[in-house]
Amino acid sequence: MTDHADHLPRVPLPTGAEAIEIGEITTKPGADQPVGVVAAAILVGTVALMILGVQPVLLGALTQAHRLSESQLGPLATAEVLALALGSAIGPALLRGGSMRLKTAALCLLLAGANMGIYAVHTPLMLGLLRGVAGLIEGLIMGATIVVTIQSRHPDRLNAIFLGLSTLPQAVMAYLVPVMVTPKYGANGGFAILAVMALVSAVAALFLVDKVPAPESEVGGAPVWTVPIFIALGAVGLQNAAIGGAWDYIQLLADQHHFPPQMAGAAVAGGLMFQVVGAFGVAAIGGRFPFKGALILGALCQAGVITLLALAGTPALYIIPALAFGLFWLALSPFQVRLLIDLDKSRSAALLLTAVSLVGLSVGPSISALGVRPGDVTGAFWIAVGLMLAAAALYGAVALRRPPQV
Repeated sequence: MTDHADHLPRVPLPTGAEAIEIGEITTKPGADQPVGVVAAAILVGTVALMILGVQPVLLGALTQAHRLSESQLGPLATAEVLALALGSAIGPALLRGGSMRLKTAALCLLLAGANMGIYAVHTPLMLGLLRGVAGLIEGLIMGATIVVTIQSRHPDRLNAIFLGLSTLPQAVMAYLVPVMVTPKYGANGGFAILAVMALVSAVAALFLVDKVPAPESEVGGAPVWTVPIFIALGAVGLQNAAIGGAWDYIQLLADQHHFPPQMAGAAVAGGLMFQVVGAFGVAAIGGRFPFKGALILGALCQAGVITLLALAGTPALYIIPALAFGLFWLALSPFQVRLLIDLDKSRSAALLLTAVSLVGLSVGPSISALGVRPGDVTGAFWIAVGLMLAAAALYGAVALRRPPQV
């Protein structure tokens, strides 16, 4: 396909955007992306991260079909998301150097095949290997979205918009899978839907740009890896480990309390919808809040919400904190972008944000699985609370220490 990107209209700033710039980084050098490229990046990124929102219901369906045990759910979730993290770490370097369109399209086709492979495997080991391959492909695809997002002129705002938009289909699917898809088509039905979405993203990938310059050429400097940067990345990892450690047991918590299947579907789908609200809210008014304080307070609020989930014994006490859980999940990501770019003006650390977040999400379920007992997943939520409090402490350490001058 010939490159028509330069002839596409540019993404306009929303009305009043000049009054709500999200921190000083929005004035840093960057490249405005054509609206077609941004739309394509959002679509392929949405498909790449789709599993994160629907993993509880998809793996829950496999557990209910006795293809997984409760204790095996966490490690399998870890296998896919950890592979996704690895792919997203190497994806930007692989894709931005050239032929991004064709590389991404080919990866999307491979992802469709990996998702359809669920019909051919049945043992926990083979399921883990298959989902690990799928996760690696998803991460590589996500590399295209990371490059377009982080190296834009307004990376924090574009990150929030992407997260909000990408969560909408997750919410719809998370509700429909346990209520309509699994009862009619079995545990494989949800993965077949993911395969169809991957085919759609293969077409969208053809509208990406072929090459994006490295971040050093945009800001005129090389990355300087300091202690505060590593502390900040550690905080991001711990925070996401707590999120993953609680999120993947949301449905099993409802099963434990014998809530109806519709309640679990509503909790997951509703939590995803509140993620959209949180992401768009920060995109609109996030600049009014200091990012360091927002990260500390947000992590403490998340710890409180997970505590309420652990104590939930009625449908109302289950659904309300599940919705609040979603509200804080994505809302803090743009503040993490601001923190990392504040510490590293080359944006190299920010390019690792997705990978570090996914590493946290991947190991979180396995860590929380240490607290799971047959028929009782409450301990997983208490472990997640501890991880979230540790993340808040690291954010506090960064806030109290000024980064070195470079």
